[in-house]
Amino acid sequence: MPFVEPDVSVDRAADLAKVGKALGDPTRVRIVDALRKAAPEAVCACELTPLFDMSQPAISKHLKVLREAGVVSVDRRGLWSYYFIADDSTLEALNAWLSN
Repeated sequence: MPFVEPDVSVDRAADLAKVGKALGDPTRVRIVDALRKAAPEAVCACELTPLFDMSQPAISKHLKVLREAGVVSVDRRGLWSYYFIADDSTLEALNAWLSN
């Protein structure tokens, strides 16, 4: 039986797992999908809330998880927060790893 070692480092595995965990919730997947469709425009959190059957604080919590995982970024404009898919290619890195 061949001996197989993982190619991904411990640190990289932790990063990928954080993104995977953030995307492991159907609401967060739908939020990312809405932001992806709106790109390159940023979407106000106030515009996301009516799309889901949950409170604004619940949507904010989901956005925080996505932001901490590096999936989305935020631009604060006065009192409002506008979200967009992060430019740091976090999703591209996950896709590349899954495709390899």
